[in-house]
Amino acid sequence: MSVNVAVVGGGWAGCAAALTLARSGVRVTLFEAAPVLGGRARRITRGSRCIDNGQHLLLGAYERSLALIASVHGGDAALSMLRLPLSLHAAPGMMDDFSLAVSALPAPLHLLGALVGARGLSAGDKAATLRWVASKLLRRDSPAGTVAELLARQPSSARERLWEPLCVAALNTPAADASAAVFLEVLRRAFSGARGNSDLVIPRVDLSAAFPDPCMKEVVARGGELCLATPVLRLDPPADGGVIVVTRSTERRFHAAVIATGPQHVARLLPSDRCGITQTLSALSFEPITTLHLDFPFVPASVVDGARMLLLDGQPGQWLFWHALSNGQWRASVVISADHDDGDEAALTARVLSQLARSYALPNPIWSLAITEKRATWACTPAQCASLQALPHSSGDLHFAGDWSVAELPATLEAAVLSGERAAHAILASHRGDDHRA
Repeated sequence: MSVNVAVVGGGWAGCAAALTLARSGVRVTLFEAAPVLGGRARRITRGSRCIDNGQHLLLGAYERSLALIASVHGGDAALSMLRLPLSLHAAPGMMDDFSLAVSALPAPLHLLGALVGARGLSAGDKAATLRWVASKLLRRDSPAGTVAELLARQPSSARERLWEPLCVAALNTPAADASAAVFLEVLRRAFSGARGNSDLVIPRVDLSAAFPDPCMKEVVARGGELCLATPVLRLDPPADGGVIVVTRSTERRFHAAVIATGPQHVARLLPSDRCGITQTLSALSFEPITTLHLDFPFVPASVVDGARMLLLDGQPGQWLFWHALSNGQWRASVVISADHDDGDEAALTARVLSQLARSYALPNPIWSLAITEKRATWACTPAQCASLQALPHSSGDLHFAGDWSVAELPATLEAAVLSGERAAHAILASHRGDDHRA
């Protein structure tokens, strides 16, 4: 297909669009303002340390993300991703030592078995939670309210130890504000269908190496072009069709373009409001995520004998991840979601160390770094979900991609990949049989 397409944004949505187009014979040029690919799921280098900008997990239900990752790693996703059955364990001494692990039963019985065997819930709480699961997850209704309203009749122990932490982990929005419909959609995808849909999929490599880097290596090998550290100033759609991409040094014309940036950047790229999209995206509110990384010279074996991913009590961190480093040291990564506290890093570090001290006797850390994404995700509220779902996916030869454009899901890697593939397929459909060159 003799068509050339610009992709603006080198996050997971833009990379998915570029790869899908390149594999169909389209000449792709990807523009990325940063010097590294991955967007909000990328590699960061600090001295000799290579870390991710945040802890990103996938579910086994995220089929398109896992399929594309496998395809750029020789057909084997296990080369870059570790897949484990879902288990939730509280750090010692927190949340009454709550724990839950899915059983070997087929879905959805594996969730029911996990709830029956959960520790930290009374028999009565388990019975009430089982009834709730049967009434909510096995039906296809779509409630209009918040997660807090959805969970109003659940026992407080189930709300606080299971559903509310899962809500913040999946939607990065507190239960009092989060969309019940989107939360149920995530739970249904995870616990309905194949048993492996609820698996946790953890990157073995940094996030840029997991997909964006090998993806664009293939795109370039197929004749595409990668323009890193190249901000796009604006996109001009001429009257006779196509799109002109304007950077600081060039103006280039393409048959079509995919805008695969964060929603806050779309208005800057467009010369006018197209179909109301600029107004809607400019009004979005966002939720932050802070990840505090702490390196320890050693960690007692008893600390890391159990799960490497642990629930915390939210004071301030909600999740703890243990990483064994190649130099024999250990890294604790504490995730603090939807926290708008602008306190300094030293104060946050002290709070987190005090929180961890309630569970562990740890040595002093030898290195720490807090990474805050102030616009990590759009706030997954019922009102914002409705506004985003009403937006068009394209306008003329401009196509939109990004997790914000798949609002039936929260801001996840799967939503980003799905949006990129959708934009690419729309371009392929509109230019099928087109033999001219720009």
